[in-house]
Amino acid sequence: MKIISMLQQKGGVGKTTLAVHLAVAIKHFSPGLSLAIADADPQASASAWLKTGAAGIQSIRVAEDNEGKNLLTELRSINTDVVILDLPPALATISLRAALHSNLLLIPSGPSSVDLRATKAAVELAHEAMSMVPDKQMLLVPNKVRWNTASGRQLRDALTAWGPLSTSTICQREVFAEAALVGLGVTQHAPDSPAAEEILSLAREVLSLLGL
Repeated sequence: MKIISMLQQKGGVGKTTLAVHLAVAIKHFSPGLSLAIADADPQASASAWLKTGAAGIQSIRVAEDNEGKNLLTELRSINTDVVILDLPPALATISLRAALHSNLLLIPSGPSSVDLRATKAAVELAHEAMSMVPDKQMLLVPNKVRWNTASGRQLRDALTAWGPLSTSTICQREVFAEAALVGLGVTQHAPDSPAAEEILSLAREVLSLLGL
């Protein structure tokens, strides 16, 4: 089983949105793989999104103690090929535990100065986990980007200094929210859209990093 953790200190950067759309896109490329979202966020947004099962992805609540004391046991009990762990918007004990147990640490970042400060903290946590358990990878993902703003155009350059950067940039697009309203991934809801291509590009990169 491969475990991907969505790390971020700040809420509102699109962790859950990215987790679900990415899971559906991975399934698109590799329909033989079984996937689950391990939902550790107290808001349980991913679970609510996928409760109908329309996207073909399991959603399993974990770390309901908000500390993750039994997180490893919970993750090992999930019988799927890939687990995407959606973490709460705080870099507490649970985030470090998740990072230690993961194969790939995805760090989505928006372009605002507040987003970047939170991203730097997430990168520091990722490096701490990687120093303790070296056999893991990190990938920064520019997310919710508007190309018509200076901060959006400069985001990739800002993130490059902190670590490996995804080749794809995920833009701020209404279709992502529209897909969530009907319980689907954007690759299902609007398969020919630029949003779908952005997510598919990220999924290809993630699968390559995981050797799948």
